[in-house]
Amino acid sequence: MTTHRILAVVDPNECSVCDELQQADYEVQFAHTLRPTLHLIKSFDPEVILLDVDANTAGKVKRITQAARAHFSRPFVVLLKSGRATPDRSLFFDEVLVKPFIFSRLQNTIDDLLASRQQYVVKLPPFILDRRTQVLVGPRGKVRLNPKLAKLMEVFMLHPNQTLNQLVLMKAVWNLNTLQDIRTLHVHIRWLRELIEPDPSHPQFLKTVFRNQGYVFALSGKPQFGGEPLLPDTT
Repeated sequence: MTTHRILAVVDPNECSVCDELQQADYEVQFAHTLRPTLHLIKSFDPEVILLDVDANTAGKVKRITQAARAHFSRPFVVLLKSGRATPDRSLFFDEVLVKPFIFSRLQNTIDDLLASRQQYVVKLPPFILDRRTQVLVGPRGKVRLNPKLAKLMEVFMLHPNQTLNQLVLMKAVWNLNTLQDIRTLHVHIRWLRELIEPDPSHPQFLKTVFRNQGYVFALSGKPQFGGEPLLPDTT
């Protein structure tokens, strides 16, 4: 049976569920200050990070969530906090638990997040994309995409054989309702073709629609969801 790795960034004197967390069927590491936390994100490779917002400064919370987002396995982040004010949406997190809470609620949150992991995998042969780790597998092998390329690839895989105009893509990937920065889209299309096409100068998958009306991902079938998470090669 797999033991899941949990990193708890909490004040040990203020953690009401720490004893139960240690006794549960998890491998748990605790940290309280910034440097040990950043070290454990790399060395321990947690699947879930529990981050007590009240026990850490805003700057520490931001640094920790940024490190989690950049980590190759993209761990889930659960913020633990007092009060119901919405956390800063610029932070990277998946769930918020408002204190006080009983351990079963925390455990259900952890287990639900872990169970959802496979649903981030999208398959549209010959491509497989893990939307969380941003790893793509295709005819040219495995590659980790940057966030914008991953989102662009996701949009195309979810809309096979559909013409997507440039404004739709700018809105979906950059959240812009204008074509003012259209060169950014063109550059990312070129980069994506270099990663997925056998011959980027003669694309067979990601094609330009006549007179630059948009782009079409020339694959038939429907995307399927679920599968083993994809991790980038770390060697």
